[in-house]
Amino acid sequence: MSLSRRSILGAMATAAAPINLASASVATASTLDERITAAKEELIACLTERYGSPEVIDYGRFISVFVPVPPVSVAYDGPGFYEVEWKRRNGKVCRPIFWLERVDYKTVPGFYYRAESWWKGRLETTMRLIPRKIRIVRKDDEYALRHSGHVADLVNSGEKRS
Repeated sequence: MSLSRRSILGAMATAAAPINLASASVATASTLDERITAAKEELIACLTERYGSPEVIDYGRFISVFVPVPPVSVAYDGPGFYEVEWKRRNGKVCRPIFWLERVDYKTVPGFYYRAESWWKGRLETTMRLIPRKIRIVRKDDEYALRHSGHVADLVNSGEKRS
């Protein structure tokens, strides 16, 4: 047996190869309970890698895994109350409910949303929301029913305020 550069580098590469510990533990597990435990751990590891940290509740005889999945966005469907989501400059997620109206730009192609914040029938603030920076979470038609005054009239009539 001769020691060449190629045989030494090949042996080093074989020794440095990563080992999948989960599959090794499944292969070496002898009893059925050990194999099931190893499979649970592998499932939790895969879900953690894909979705973040899932909530795991182990009841002994069975296990529950809850995976956080973001809600599906909703398309704009005419003026109304919408729950919108965006990230602030500090990284926190903000999810208020606004009265949204789509407004086309007059000089350039495109549009923006005019968002109005209402409280107890009074207009608090008006702001522009750029569509690519927000996500419409859901349309909230019941919001107007919970609040009295001019807001309920806006939803019921479908007209703009004066």
